[in-house]
Amino acid sequence: MKNLKSILFILPVLLCGCNDEEQLHNASTALRLEITAEDFQPSDSPDTRMAEAGYVTSFSDGDKIGLFALKNGKIVDGMNNICCTYAEATGKWTLASGNLFLYDAASSCSYIAYYPYQPEMTDKKTIDEIKNAFVPKADQSNYATGYSASCLMTATGIVDAGNKKLSFNFTHAMAMLELQFNRNFNNAGDVNILVDAGSTPQVVSASSTYIFNEQSADKRYRLFLKPESNFDFKLTFIIGGVTYTHSATGISLVAGKYLHYDLKVNQNTVFLSTDNYQGALGHLSKVQIGGKDYIVNKLTDSTYEISGLGKATGATGTIKLYINDNAAKNDSKEQLLLATNQFTIDYNTETVTVNLNAGGMEGAGTDVSPYLVTTPPQLRGVGILGTENNDAETEYYKQTQDLDLVMYANWKPVKSGKLYEGDGHKVYRLNSTQGGIFSYNGGTIQNVHLASGDIIVNNKTIGGIVNVSDKSGCKILKCSNAATIKVTNGGDVGGIVGSGGHSIIEYCKNSGNITVDVYGGGIAGLTWGNQIDPGSPGMDTEIRYCYNVGTITKTNARNGSGDCGGILSRLVRTKVMEYCYNAGQIIDNGTNNRIGSLTGELDNSYSKNNYGISITSNKLHYSNNNGTTTDDNFFNNPSVWPTYSTEPSNGWGSSHWQFYNPGEYPKLLWEP
Repeated sequence: MKNLKSILFILPVLLCGCNDEEQLHNASTALRLEITAEDFQPSDSPDTRMAEAGYVTSFSDGDKIGLFALKNGKIVDGMNNICCTYAEATGKWTLASGNLFLYDAASSCSYIAYYPYQPEMTDKKTIDEIKNAFVPKADQSNYATGYSASCLMTATGIVDAGNKKLSFNFTHAMAMLELQFNRNFNNAGDVNILVDAGSTPQVVSASSTYIFNEQSADKRYRLFLKPESNFDFKLTFIIGGVTYTHSATGISLVAGKYLHYDLKVNQNTVFLSTDNYQGALGHLSKVQIGGKDYIVNKLTDSTYEISGLGKATGATGTIKLYINDNAAKNDSKEQLLLATNQFTIDYNTETVTVNLNAGGMEGAGTDVSPYLVTTPPQLRGVGILGTENNDAETEYYKQTQDLDLVMYANWKPVKSGKLYEGDGHKVYRLNSTQGGIFSYNGGTIQNVHLASGDIIVNNKTIGGIVNVSDKSGCKILKCSNAATIKVTNGGDVGGIVGSGGHSIIEYCKNSGNITVDVYGGGIAGLTWGNQIDPGSPGMDTEIRYCYNVGTITKTNARNGSGDCGGILSRLVRTKVMEYCYNAGQIIDNGTNNRIGSLTGELDNSYSKNNYGISITSNKLHYSNNNGTTTDDNFFNNPSVWPTYSTEPSNGWGSSHWQFYNPGEYPKLLWEP
């Protein structure tokens, strides 16, 4: 059944003749069967729009009706719920195989019919019995098996003996409930629309819940219910990302009539303000609200129109902001900048504001409210706030998630601010020809872990964590590098820091392999201090509780110049390096053998209580220029292996290292 237009079917059939015994006889007359159906009429309800098109009734291919012949209140033998099927291609109705429907003008039979055919209607003698037995489908979302199967129509046959015709004019025994949703967006006028996914148009009648049929071509929802039964609206619907509800109780319907409801919403453009974020990393491309994506259109550098979001009240829960990242690879341009539930709404201007700094991060940038680094683009944004004067960095940052930098073909290191707190989170797949995570340490970098990557640089001082840390009082604490580093044509190279003058470096680990042609160290390339007198209290560079297990390879590309060490390449005017060890191989591919298990060059510095594995040079420090060493040893002598204890003053004890047995390489307390 479909609601398109009125239709009249006339076809030749054989109709039954009834005798006093209510049996078929052999006499028959070829007549015409005429079937029509009345259209739905408007309800008298004041909620109904009276002049509405699209309520005419016709039959579709495969529709089935049931036919009965009765005499004296009894069903005629062979005339009990006979199925008749419509074929749209031929325009004909066909009786079920083996059935005849015969007519005798002298008989006094009566005839009834109904739609849709149901085998359960067998033995029903009246239209009222058919109506009482019929139950509309609770779920009418499927047009054929739910909606059409719920549209009960009945008819009484009229015999026209002179014209040899039996007519059935079907009338609707059900009532129709119809919904249409109208949206007025930006005062442009009402437009009929379908509701967003997640809406639940349904009503409750006689304790049963009924689901509407969505008729998308006409942008309406329809449902058949039994007439004169009270029903309750319980509607929840979403339009433009905004959730609405509508309820009503005790509503009644009339057979053959439709009740139409218009549900209207007025919605205006919603704007998004990103506050101080001016799009330096890339302008916004979309936002996601309630799991649904909305395209945004840039109005100014920090103001966007949210296309399709009808009302600011729909911006609830978590908002995700995506940008076209201007540093990402072409196939990875759209990147998540931020996911947050921290935003404000101005209902007068329909503006949603997410307070971001210039680097696209939340927070105040202070020690009590640091800028929060949650995504790879925001890590890029760390450097945006830096100044030309490295001593003037004042921003505080905190990393809250592991970060995968695979979308960047060539990572550009960023300045760290006054404090960058990695909070133990990892950075993965950093690929760069410019250096490590940070270009410059403006204060303290701690708890940062570069878990993988390839850093391949030409003639540059670089470190896996930070390239340069040379401001007095700088610290690098509890950091690790596992990325592969390769530098050609010079430069100071370290797994943690390239150049670490005036810095305190503690509790750091390198497991990444390093290849250099001049200077290379597992922890640092170069460190230096203020004075040349070893042990002087004025010297501020200190290295403690660090170790290397990565392989350091020195090539012969620079004709043997440069020094390499497991911990440092060059320890120059450094106050102290202590309680560190190297368990990584040091390989010299040249002939000069300028390598040391701990340092390449010890120059006017103090080194004590450090350990290293044996290497080909058989030296802990390749060269010593007025440096002082105390209790530095190779691991290969068990009697001098560092002793673990719980004594706080023991640099190899429980205050710094996990428990280890003699012969085991220690691990730092922060390690898993």
